Amino acid sequence: MKFLKYIYILIFIFIITSCMEEDIPVKPYSRGDEKTATIEMTSKYSNQIYFHFETGEVVKQNQYDIWDLAFMSYGNDSYYVLLNGAKFMEAADFGNVSFESITSSKDAKFRYDSTNADYDNYSIGKWWKKQDGKILSNDHVYIINRGNNIQGKKLGYIKMMFLGIENNQYKIKFSNLDGSNESIALIPRDEKYNFIYFSFNDGGKILELEPESTKWDLLFTKYIAFLPFEGNLLPYSVTGVLINNRYVSVASDTTMNFKDITLDSIKRFTFSNRPDYIGHEWKKFTLTGESYAVRPEINYFLNDYQGFYWKFHFTFFYNEKGERGYPKFDFKKL
Repeated sequence: MKFLKYIYILIFIFIITSCMEEDIPVKPYSRGDEKTATIEMTSKYSNQIYFHFETGEVVKQNQYDIWDLAFMSYGNDSYYVLLNGAKFMEAADFGNVSFESITSSKDAKFRYDSTNADYDNYSIGKWWKKQDGKILSNDHVYIINRGNNIQGKKLGYIKMMFLGIENNQYKIKFSNLDGSNESIALIPRDEKYNFIYFSFNDGGKILELEPESTKWDLLFTKYIAFLPFEGNLLPYSVTGVLINNRYVSVASDTTMNFKDITLDSIKRFTFSNRPDYIGHEWKKFTLTGESYAVRPEINYFLNDYQGFYWKFHFTFFYNEKGERGYPKFDFKKL
């Protein structure tokens, strides 16, 4: 009887284990060697440059002064529009008034955009409302200060209002302050991109400047940062790095040696998707030499679209000719 009992037990174990799913092994991947990249922003920081860790390459670039507005292109409830901070642009909201009544910037209360992704509190903010399943405009009129181009020339003012969303396209009206050159433009949304870009030049031009949102991690650019000064936060034009916060998150550390950092050693960190987390403080300005020095002791860790982790740190800011605006960094997949 005991023998039969053991037989039944073995049969039972066999049946149970044969019904269980086999462990699925994690597909191994190559971490590759440590690599170095140099980003050619130029000494005037004139280029905006998109970098992708997986390819280890710059995937797209443009001069920063060719666009004015960035229209959010993804999300069912997000229709935010951003100013070009690289040009030091600002906007003033005059509220629900007639388009024709605004003819001067004299009483305008201008505001700059941040880079913290708190879009409701940006200069234009939430310009829309939902009604009966439609996206309607709040009918506010804005004056846009187009800032300065790369040569430092002031680009003047535009007045603008949103007319709503039609067929998944933004519809806007804009003109000079005196009402001349009035135009209407349609800017299409496309889920493949974070933002579609727009210029007021030549009656309005749509620009696809970003790579597809799954194909870039870092943007090297000028932007506006709010820095403390005599108890206040004042806007400054800075040069730094913004992340693709739709899919990318980052963390940092100053205690570890870059060469010794492994995947296990970064698990304790909390990652952020704030666009300006890396920002501009990986370099510092030295008053004595009136030059910039990078801070290689700051180690950055990035989690990309595919879920892979990367480490990187900046090592230099000048090219072989001694010109600033050429940040260099080492990076490696963990």
